Amino acid sequence: MKNHLIKPEIFSFLMLLVFTFFFHIFTSFASDFNKSQIIVITVDKHFEYFNVECAISNSEKTKGLMFRKELGKDEGMLFIWEEDALRQFWMKNTLINLDILFINSDFKIVNIEERAQSGSTRIISSKFPVKYVLEINAGQSEIRNITPGATLGLKKLHDQC
Repeated sequence: MKNHLIKPEIFSFLMLLVFTFFFHIFTSFASDFNKSQIIVITVDKHFEYFNVECAISNSEKTKGLMFRKELGKDEGMLFIWEEDALRQFWMKNTLINLDILFINSDFKIVNIEERAQSGSTRIISSKFPVKYVLEINAGQSEIRNITPGATLGLKKLHDQC
């Protein structure tokens, strides 16, 4: 009877394939963690879709989009708090210009800071108490006709993020 052992080179290659497969599965899952798609319904009832990363923890909110070199035109970051309050942001260590949309607990956009300049230490405040803040690429609010009065179409943000 012949012994059918796998040669060490083949065994190493198979183990590398298995490791690569599981590493890819894990990193794909991890990179999709805290992500969601949201819909902004403009005042004239157009739907605008964004794939967002959700900033829920204090550390996620503190870091935000700092040190990112790019952001897709359909991407953004959604900051989520438990209750409405005046919110303040700055662009220090942020490498891309942004539109900052301030959204109250009724999912209504109450004000927008358009084209916030990268690297600026100027404090950007919401004009009204808000529960959510959406950061998107500078100019996307104007291009998509997103103005105060627009609303988020997704009502269960905490279930999605």
